[in-house]
Amino acid sequence: MIAFGPMSITLLICAMQGVLLAVLLFRAGANRAANRWLALLILAVAALMTPYIIGYAGFYDRWPWLSFAPFPLTLAFGPLLYLYTVSLVEAPPSRVWPHFVAVAVQFLAYALVFPFPLPVKDRWNDAVHEPFIDPALDLAALVSIAVYGAIAYRRYRAYRQWLDENRTDSADFEPVWIRNFLAALVTMGAIWAGFLIAKRIDPSRDYFDQFPLYVGYSLLVLYLGIAGWRHAETRFPQAPAATEPAPEPEPESAAPAPLRDWTAQGNAWIARIEAEELWRDPGLTLASLARMLGTNTTYLSRALGAASGENFNAVINRRRVAAVQGLLAVPGEDRDLLTLALDAGFNSKASFNRAFRDFAGMSPSAWRSRSQISLAI
Repeated sequence: MIAFGPMSITLLICAMQGVLLAVLLFRAGANRAANRWLALLILAVAALMTPYIIGYAGFYDRWPWLSFAPFPLTLAFGPLLYLYTVSLVEAPPSRVWPHFVAVAVQFLAYALVFPFPLPVKDRWNDAVHEPFIDPALDLAALVSIAVYGAIAYRRYRAYRQWLDENRTDSADFEPVWIRNFLAALVTMGAIWAGFLIAKRIDPSRDYFDQFPLYVGYSLLVLYLGIAGWRHAETRFPQAPAATEPAPEPEPESAAPAPLRDWTAQGNAWIARIEAEELWRDPGLTLASLARMLGTNTTYLSRALGAASGENFNAVINRRRVAAVQGLLAVPGEDRDLLTLALDAGFNSKASFNRAFRDFAGMSPSAWRSRSQISLAI
């Protein structure tokens, strides 16, 4: 008898909500490639939940031939989390099919058996699938999540470093969502591994004992869908491919070129940045500043570091903060802080507040209050 009870209804509501959010992500205008990978990941988790949704409702008791329906696609989790992360912060990969070869194998492991009569499927399950294929697929899926998760996390860390070294507005694109997304997937993978170990220790556990695990999958679907939709329109700056010119080879008979004084070069460029107030440009990046100075990003970054001990972000934002501090020290300066920040070259309140705390050690409003007290005395 088909009967949707609390267990099946709980999972069904979450799965349907996930499907709806996946459709919205698939239709999102920005970050099209990334949002579609996330939508596919949500659908894959919802598909994994489906046998339990219909199982708790009695579908398998009523129609046992539904066994081996190819719902589980857990080997897709790792590639999808990786492709989503990479597509957010870099150009979408051009070749993706190799990542899904294992997924196709997993699908066939179910789909090829599904059409057979139930007695044949039962014998196959008892003799081959349950003792050998199912554990192998579970282990492969966990390894896949771990490996792809580690690779995606390294890309995330590299991207954070690139933002900090190449943009003065990195606070506006702090990729916390990417970190939390990866943490959610890896945490769920660890919980799943715990349930698999518990099943191996106690084979008497049935699918009703798995209900807490599928509640976890339900929460994962909701989190990925809701948080992913909130960030669906966020356009993260993409790190460009390296295009620095290679040095020209010297003739064998030529004398070695003298070593460049990077500190002197950095001081010269910093002096020009200050004299021309290049730091006031709100759209300034390491690449655009290098073009203004007639050099490349590698040389500019190296010279700034040698001269000041700071990266591009710190060199520029330190001067912007100093400009705001100077204005706040002027008697009668009553313009709001955001106006002063925009005048100094900041292009958002978030980047201004973060830079001000980094270099002044307090919030802009606290600095203004202290400055006003000093002026009054």
